[in-house]
Amino acid sequence: MKKWIGLLVGSLLMIGCNASRVISPLNEGEWRVGGHYGGPEVSSITLPLTSLYVAHGKTSTTSEYLAIHTTALAFQALQLEWGQLTQLKPSTEAWSPELNATYGIQTFTSLRDGAFRAYPFVGMQVPWMTYQIKPYLGSEIWIDPTYVWSDYGQGSLIHPSLHAGLRYINRFLEVGIETKWINPTRDFQIPQATVQGFGNIGAKGTYVTVAIRL
Repeated sequence: MKKWIGLLVGSLLMIGCNASRVISPLNEGEWRVGGHYGGPEVSSITLPLTSLYVAHGKTSTTSEYLAIHTTALAFQALQLEWGQLTQLKPSTEAWSPELNATYGIQTFTSLRDGAFRAYPFVGMQVPWMTYQIKPYLGSEIWIDPTYVWSDYGQGSLIHPSLHAGLRYINRFLEVGIETKWINPTRDFQIPQATVQGFGNIGAKGTYVTVAIRL
Protein backbone atom coordinates (compact mmCIF):
# COMPACT_ATOMS: atom_id res chain seq x y z
CA MET A 1 0.00 0.00 0.00
CA LYS A 2 2.80 2.43 0.91
CA LYS A 3 4.55 1.71 -2.38
CA TRP A 4 1.32 2.34 -4.32
CA ILE A 5 0.81 5.66 -2.53
CA GLY A 6 4.42 6.59 -3.19
CA LEU A 7 4.09 5.84 -6.89
CA LEU A 8 0.93 7.91 -7.14
CA VAL A 9 2.31 10.83 -5.20
CA GLY A 10 5.61 10.66 -7.06
CA SER A 11 3.75 10.96 -10.34
CA LEU A 12 1.64 13.80 -8.99
CA LEU A 13 4.77 15.55 -7.81
CA MET A 14 6.07 15.52 -11.37
CA ILE A 15 2.83 16.43 -13.11
CA GLY A 16 1.76 18.83 -10.37
CA CYS A 17 4.57 21.26 -11.16
CA ASN A 18 2.92 24.51 -12.09
CA ALA A 19 3.67 27.97 -13.36
CA SER A 20 5.23 30.53 -11.04
CA ARG A 21 2.54 32.04 -8.85
CA VAL A 22 4.40 35.29 -8.16
CA ILE A 23 7.54 36.51 -9.95
CA SER A 24 7.93 39.87 -8.19
CA PRO A 25 6.55 41.38 -4.96
CA LEU A 26 3.01 42.68 -5.21
CA ASN A 27 2.24 46.17 -4.00
CA GLU A 28 1.78 46.27 -0.25
CA GLY A 29 -1.83 45.34 0.52
CA GLU A 30 -2.57 44.20 -3.06
CA TRP A 31 -4.44 40.96 -3.77
CA ARG A 32 -4.36 38.84 -6.92
CA VAL A 33 -6.76 36.03 -7.70
CA GLY A 34 -5.99 33.80 -10.64
CA GLY A 35 -5.46 30.41 -12.17
CA HIS A 36 -3.04 28.32 -14.20
CA TYR A 37 -3.60 25.91 -17.07
CA GLY A 38 -1.11 23.50 -18.62
CA GLY A 39 1.41 20.88 -17.63
CA PRO A 40 4.18 18.54 -18.76
CA GLU A 41 4.10 17.02 -22.22
CA VAL A 42 3.28 13.29 -22.08
CA SER A 43 2.99 11.25 -25.30
CA SER A 44 2.99 14.49 -27.36
CA ILE A 45 0.06 15.91 -25.37
CA THR A 46 0.32 18.75 -22.86
CA LEU A 47 -1.50 17.59 -19.74
CA PRO A 48 -4.51 19.88 -19.07
CA LEU A 49 -3.78 20.54 -15.40
CA THR A 50 -5.52 23.38 -13.60
CA SER A 51 -5.07 25.24 -10.35
CA LEU A 52 -6.40 28.33 -8.59
CA TYR A 53 -4.49 30.69 -6.34
CA VAL A 54 -4.69 33.88 -4.33
CA ALA A 55 -1.65 36.08 -3.63
CA HIS A 56 -1.20 38.97 -1.22
CA GLY A 57 1.41 41.70 -0.84
CA LYS A 58 2.41 41.55 2.84
CA THR A 59 4.99 44.33 2.49
CA SER A 60 6.64 46.17 -0.38
CA THR A 61 9.26 43.40 -0.59
CA THR A 62 7.38 40.27 0.52
CA SER A 63 4.35 38.50 -0.94
CA GLU A 64 2.72 35.17 -0.15
CA TYR A 65 0.19 32.92 -1.88
CA LEU A 66 -2.05 29.92 -1.35
CA ALA A 67 -3.05 27.60 -4.20
CA ILE A 68 -5.21 24.54 -4.76
CA HIS A 69 -4.52 22.09 -7.59
CA THR A 70 -8.03 21.45 -8.85
CA THR A 71 -7.04 18.56 -11.15
CA ALA A 72 -5.91 16.52 -8.14
CA LEU A 73 -9.48 16.53 -6.82
CA ALA A 74 -10.46 14.27 -9.72
CA PHE A 75 -8.03 11.70 -8.27
CA GLN A 76 -9.58 12.12 -4.81
CA ALA A 77 -6.57 14.01 -3.51
CA LEU A 78 -6.39 17.45 -1.92
CA GLN A 79 -3.24 19.19 -3.17
CA LEU A 80 -2.46 22.54 -1.56
CA GLU A 81 0.52 24.85 -1.95
CA TRP A 82 1.70 27.75 0.20
CA GLY A 83 4.63 29.93 -0.77
CA GLN A 84 6.36 33.22 -0.08
CA LEU A 85 8.50 35.47 -2.28
CA THR A 86 11.02 37.93 -0.83
CA GLN A 87 12.89 40.54 -2.82
CA LEU A 88 16.67 40.33 -2.38
CA LYS A 89 17.64 42.99 -4.93
CA PRO A 90 15.42 45.52 -6.70
CA SER A 91 15.66 46.34 -10.38
CA THR A 92 17.55 49.62 -10.63
CA GLU A 93 17.69 49.88 -14.43
CA ALA A 94 15.76 48.36 -17.33
CA TRP A 95 18.67 46.03 -18.10
CA SER A 96 19.33 45.13 -14.44
CA PRO A 97 17.04 42.29 -13.28
CA GLU A 98 15.34 41.99 -9.95
CA LEU A 99 16.41 39.09 -7.72
CA ASN A 100 13.80 37.32 -5.59
CA ALA A 101 13.91 34.25 -3.35
CA THR A 102 10.97 31.87 -2.95
CA TYR A 103 10.17 29.07 -0.56
CA GLY A 104 7.13 27.11 0.52
CA ILE A 105 5.52 23.72 0.89
CA GLN A 106 3.10 21.57 -1.10
CA THR A 107 0.90 19.02 0.63
CA PHE A 108 -1.08 16.02 -0.61
CA THR A 109 -3.94 14.52 1.39
CA SER A 110 -5.76 11.44 0.13
CA LEU A 111 -9.52 11.89 0.34
CA ARG A 112 -9.83 8.10 0.34
CA ASP A 113 -7.79 7.09 3.36
CA GLY A 114 -6.32 10.32 4.74
CA ALA A 115 -2.73 9.55 3.72
CA PHE A 116 -0.65 12.74 3.95
CA ARG A 117 2.58 13.88 2.28
CA ALA A 118 4.44 17.21 2.38
CA TYR A 119 7.04 18.52 -0.08
CA PRO A 120 9.04 21.67 0.76
CA PHE A 121 10.69 23.75 -1.97
CA VAL A 122 13.01 26.72 -2.45
CA GLY A 123 13.67 28.77 -5.58
CA MET A 124 14.67 31.99 -7.30
CA GLN A 125 12.89 34.41 -9.65
CA VAL A 126 14.83 36.84 -11.87
CA PRO A 127 12.43 39.23 -13.68
CA TRP A 128 13.33 42.21 -15.84
CA MET A 129 10.92 44.99 -14.92
CA THR A 130 10.63 46.64 -18.34
CA TYR A 131 7.31 48.32 -19.16
CA GLN A 132 4.22 46.09 -18.80
CA ILE A 133 5.74 42.98 -20.39
CA LYS A 134 8.15 41.35 -17.96
CA PRO A 135 10.45 38.51 -19.08
CA TYR A 136 11.83 36.32 -16.32
CA LEU A 137 13.99 33.31 -15.55
CA GLY A 138 13.90 31.11 -12.49
CA SER A 139 14.56 27.80 -10.81
CA GLU A 140 13.14 25.62 -8.05
CA ILE A 141 14.30 22.70 -5.96
CA TRP A 142 11.66 20.38 -4.55
CA ILE A 143 12.43 17.89 -1.79
CA ASP A 144 10.66 14.52 -1.72
CA PRO A 145 10.95 12.97 1.78
CA THR A 146 9.16 9.83 0.50
CA TYR A 147 11.46 9.27 -2.49
CA VAL A 148 12.19 5.65 -1.49
CA TRP A 149 8.58 4.79 -2.41
CA SER A 150 8.55 6.75 -5.68
CA ASP A 151 9.22 5.75 -9.29
CA TYR A 152 9.40 2.01 -8.60
CA GLY A 153 12.00 2.50 -5.89
CA GLN A 154 14.18 4.70 -8.11
CA GLY A 155 12.93 8.04 -6.80
CA SER A 156 15.10 11.02 -5.96
CA LEU A 157 15.29 13.20 -2.85
CA ILE A 158 15.97 16.36 -4.87
CA HIS A 159 13.82 17.49 -7.82
CA PRO A 160 15.17 20.63 -9.57
CA SER A 161 13.48 22.58 -12.34
CA LEU A 162 14.28 25.55 -14.59
CA HIS A 163 11.80 27.93 -16.19
CA ALA A 164 11.45 31.00 -18.39
CA GLY A 165 8.41 33.10 -19.14
CA LEU A 166 6.69 36.37 -19.97
CA ARG A 167 4.13 38.26 -17.90
CA TYR A 168 1.94 41.12 -19.08
CA ILE A 169 0.76 43.15 -16.09
CA ASN A 170 -1.48 46.22 -16.26
CA ARG A 171 -3.60 47.98 -13.65
CA PHE A 172 -6.28 45.30 -13.60
CA LEU A 173 -4.92 42.09 -15.11
CA GLU A 174 -1.94 39.74 -15.24
CA VAL A 175 -1.48 37.31 -18.15
CA GLY A 176 1.52 35.07 -18.66
CA ILE A 177 3.06 32.09 -20.40
CA GLU A 178 5.85 29.94 -19.00
CA THR A 179 7.99 27.04 -20.20
CA LYS A 180 9.46 24.74 -17.58
CA TRP A 181 12.17 22.07 -17.71
CA ILE A 182 11.14 19.71 -14.93
CA ASN A 183 13.76 17.58 -13.23
CA PRO A 184 16.52 17.84 -15.89
CA THR A 185 18.72 15.46 -13.89
CA ARG A 186 16.77 12.31 -14.76
CA ASP A 187 14.25 10.50 -16.96
CA PHE A 188 10.63 9.93 -15.95
CA GLN A 189 9.02 6.53 -16.28
CA ILE A 190 5.24 6.40 -16.67
CA PRO A 191 3.66 3.09 -17.78
CA GLN A 192 2.47 3.14 -21.41
CA ALA A 193 3.48 6.77 -21.90
CA THR A 194 6.41 8.80 -23.17
CA VAL A 195 7.50 11.88 -21.24
CA GLN A 196 9.07 14.46 -23.55
CA GLY A 197 12.04 16.40 -22.21
CA PHE A 198 14.86 18.48 -23.61
CA GLY A 199 17.46 16.14 -25.05
CA ASN A 200 15.45 13.18 -23.71
CA ILE A 201 16.15 14.30 -20.15
CA GLY A 202 13.55 15.38 -17.63
CA ALA A 203 10.17 16.68 -18.75
CA LYS A 204 9.08 19.90 -20.42
CA GLY A 205 5.89 21.75 -19.69
CA THR A 206 3.98 24.81 -20.86
CA TYR A 207 1.67 26.86 -18.65
CA VAL A 208 -0.69 29.82 -19.02
CA THR A 209 -1.49 32.22 -16.17
CA VAL A 210 -4.41 34.64 -15.82
CA ALA A 211 -5.03 36.73 -12.69
CA ILE A 212 -7.08 39.73 -11.60
CA ARG A 213 -5.47 42.50 -9.54
CA LEU A 214 -7.52 43.72 -6.59
